[in-house]
Amino acid sequence: MPKIVSSSTVSSSEQINARPEQHLHVYYCLCSEFILVIDAKLDRLPRRKTDNAYIIANGKRIYKLNAIEPSNNPIVLQRPQAFEKQYRLHCPRCNLFLAYEVTPKRKTGPYTYIVEGSLTENQGVVPADSIAEENPS
Repeated sequence: MPKIVSSSTVSSSEQINARPEQHLHVYYCLCSEFILVIDAKLDRLPRRKTDNAYIIANGKRIYKLNAIEPSNNPIVLQRPQAFEKQYRLHCPRCNLFLAYEVTPKRKTGPYTYIVEGSLTENQGVVPADSIAEENPS
């Protein structure tokens, strides 16, 4: 008679509260497509002063970004002090602009920037910072 080998995994909700700083955080596009899993909450990351984008340090953070590069051609933006090249990353489902890097190959530069208001923690829920309020005239 053959031996039966089995394994089991024990999971409990008590483990969730054990060390919250070690949890992975999942973020979705506004169209509900899975986009980012990262070892820190976005609101705890530093922000860029020029466009308020979230800064992910490529050497420090562990993350997976599910995005496509529509072209290898950079977008050149004029900033107050200089010009900036952006290699933009888009949602694979709806093509929304989500993130950018300043180098052509992913994770080779010092940072990856996540556009403010482009991601949500809850599928199907639009975050408050994704809708720009109009200034009443």
